[in-house]
Amino acid sequence: MRNCIVQIPLLVILIFSFSGVVGCNPPAPRKGKIVGSSMSPTLKGTHYSISCPGCEIEFSCDLEQADQRETVVCPNCGTSAARNHWTPIAADPVSVLPNSQIQRWDVIAFERTPPAGIDSNHELMTKRVVGLPGETIRFENGNIFANQVLISKPLQLQKQMRVLVCDSKFQSNPSLNWILTPENKWKFANGIFQMNSPPTDGKFNWFGFRYQKNYFRTDDSPAPAAVEDFYGYNQSLSRKLNPMDEVFVELNTQLNDGILGWRFEVQNELYEFQIDAALSELQILGGKPDANPNTKLFEAGISPPLNPRKPTRIEFSSFDRVLRVLINGNELWTHLLGASDSPSPKAKLSFGANSVGVKFERIRIWRDLYYFGGKAPNEPSNSTTTPGYFVIGDNVPLSHDSRHWEQPGVATENVKGKVIFK
Repeated sequence: MRNCIVQIPLLVILIFSFSGVVGCNPPAPRKGKIVGSSMSPTLKGTHYSISCPGCEIEFSCDLEQADQRETVVCPNCGTSAARNHWTPIAADPVSVLPNSQIQRWDVIAFERTPPAGIDSNHELMTKRVVGLPGETIRFENGNIFANQVLISKPLQLQKQMRVLVCDSKFQSNPSLNWILTPENKWKFANGIFQMNSPPTDGKFNWFGFRYQKNYFRTDDSPAPAAVEDFYGYNQSLSRKLNPMDEVFVELNTQLNDGILGWRFEVQNELYEFQIDAALSELQILGGKPDANPNTKLFEAGISPPLNPRKPTRIEFSSFDRVLRVLINGNELWTHLLGASDSPSPKAKLSFGANSVGVKFERIRIWRDLYYFGGKAPNEPSNSTTTPGYFVIGDNVPLSHDSRHWEQPGVATENVKGKVIFK
């Protein structure tokens, strides 16, 4: 699917330079609006903004895709709702800054040979740069390699590009995505996960995240299930779902006492993360999924120390094969995962504690973008060397981009500038 910018007349601006030059006039940015859905969720064309009648979460879906269905399905809880309850929302406005220095991960506007009947002076394509001129680009299990080096997105870019999978604040049925049983003693009430009685002998009690394939079916299995790469913007898209091993988790917690934990299982390895409220300490253990982790990988104090009277924000990411842990915005640990032996890696998540003094006030899970196979040179191992920029749309399943073009590179002279958006 194409994603382009329809331009409107130029807007001239004045810049007051700190060097004392007043009225310095750089190239004026071109103003326009997004057409199409290949850059969603970052940039959206005309779309629906849906308020789910089941869980009340807000989500967007493509106008053209949604118009093929009578109902839309909430990606958070699976509730169906009649499409005609909502009216279309205008496309995102953007600016194109000419003569800007282009770097990896920038969103750019450029010209390509337009289809018959389209005036190239009024329409530019827009995609994200993942490969620079002269680099050899390769995809493997959703990751990008440039000249055989794994490319990792900065943390702020991860937050911009991540796709929401589940938010515990919005629940039509608390047990839909969370495995809460009398045996593990966890309950969900008033928006909070908390044990209803102390664990036995101070041991950890765990509850798993069970990803529900709400577009197709639900799964009653008591075991955690892998996240898969589907989301609500592409309502009518039907294709094989790819199991994901790249997730971003944010935990908003209250730590009055005891130890909070979460587990991340991937590539036949189990990582267990523990935060001790009394010691203000993070400890990370490793092991195999069929046994309790017993190899200490990391231990460090948390600074500033945790305050039991204030909420604690925990962030965990496995994007781009790099594990990261942040506590209240401070990064404490990073760890590079090895190459996966499986062509379809999976990730499973569990959360737990050893005390009723630990509360999970909100759990949010996102996934990374994922690149899927096809006839074009893409994953798992085919490489492409381009004389220009290698570009991809953020809405990977629908975007038609460098992965598919016969000449994948966007020539430097065809780039009209960096796309600026809020």
